[in-house]
Amino acid sequence: MGERWYYWLRATEPDSGRPYLIYGGLTEDEARQKGLEMLGGIDFKIDKLRTRNLALASSQVKGGKLERTHSLKKASERLGHTKSLKRMKQKRRTNGISDSW
Repeated sequence: MGERWYYWLRATEPDSGRPYLIYGGLTEDEARQKGLEMLGGIDFKIDKLRTRNLALASSQVKGGKLERTHSLKKASERLGHTKSLKRMKQKRRTNGISDSW
């Protein structure tokens, strides 16, 4: 029996450069659709991970970043998630900034 894969969205807020990790779904198509709906114009990448657990997925993404950049500072950057993305969008609307990045 094969292992189950889960699809995660990785995006970076254009203004601040803050990275986000958001659960996308069980299929790549589902994740892509969620990214288009949720992120409204922010470029995103889809990662395929073997976990649905947010904390474990964050650790895996940070580990991959450490391998690529060899920078502990960059790899240990705090990742935003669904709730922080919603707060950021609300703050932008309150300040009169359009969500069409």
